Amino acid sequence: MAVIQPSPSKATNFFKWLLQHNKQQQQPPQTIEQKIYKPLKKTVLQKPAQKLKEENAKRILVIGDFVASAVADALKKLFTDNRYIIIINNTMPTSGLIQTDQTSWKNNIYELINKNKPDAIVMVIGANDNQPIKTLHGIFGTLQPEWLNIYKQRITEIAESLHTSGKPWIWMGQPAFGNDNLTQKMKFFNELYKQATEVAGGYFVDIWSGFINEQGQFSFSGYDTNGKIIRLRTHDGINFTSEGKKKLASYLETKLENILNIHTFSHENLLLINGNIPKFTQESQNIERKLPMSLDDMAQQNTGLLNKIDQSFIKKSWFLPNGHQKDRADNFSFP
Repeated sequence: MAVIQPSPSKATNFFKWLLQHNKQQQQPPQTIEQKIYKPLKKTVLQKPAQKLKEENAKRILVIGDFVASAVADALKKLFTDNRYIIIINNTMPTSGLIQTDQTSWKNNIYELINKNKPDAIVMVIGANDNQPIKTLHGIFGTLQPEWLNIYKQRITEIAESLHTSGKPWIWMGQPAFGNDNLTQKMKFFNELYKQATEVAGGYFVDIWSGFINEQGQFSFSGYDTNGKIIRLRTHDGINFTSEGKKKLASYLETKLENILNIHTFSHENLLLINGNIPKFTQESQNIERKLPMSLDDMAQQNTGLLNKIDQSFIKKSWFLPNGHQKDRADNFSFP
């Protein structure tokens, strides 16, 4: 039996092909790159740059307790785009007229006015004053005769200090609070603030009705400036929501405009600042006044209608020469 053997050249080519085939099958293992998960960068929303204030901008100084602090925050947001108004927040949230060892508004008002040089001052104080007064003669509870005399004197001193500054000033009253006892005290305190303010020549702003319900009691919600019912107070019944702060500022906006003529510095009326616009004066006219007409006398003397129109002046309706045509769309006559 004969065995056919390949020629040397073919054998070499065969083994060469086999070797290359094995190399292709035994490819080196591929290295899998491990993905590294990087945390996404947080997108920070940049607040719009606050407009620079003008050199002649009106300066409004706000002083007082935590209610005054809420007022100052709201006024800053209200006038943030107005280049002609600057709000200066010099409030002390824990201050009052009872505990004067840490903050004495009587002693600090002159310094604050000289330092900030305001064009108007807003005072809100009293929310922390429902507590006894300690004196050398003893401790007096809230609304006791001795307590009341001392408290009235301190209110008068603040009002006189504000009046002496020569700047227009506003004393804003306190709102109702979640605590019924505190609410009753604030209602009484507001009467003291109003009386002292009016005697000293200031402006008192009453905000009481904006934070109570129809029964006159404290309410967490109320109407906003657009007439919608919204949440005005936080869960503690003391502090204010952002909408509540906005409502506080709304009570001062018109009053401040009237005091400082702020509306003349608004963006819409910048042309008024130049003073180049001619003033138009309306000439006085002689108005002829007549005595009121007696309807009873007129009814007895006349039988016609009041201001009766002469029918001859009324144009008669136009008709076609042949009148209304039957079965036409413009024939509105009765059959």
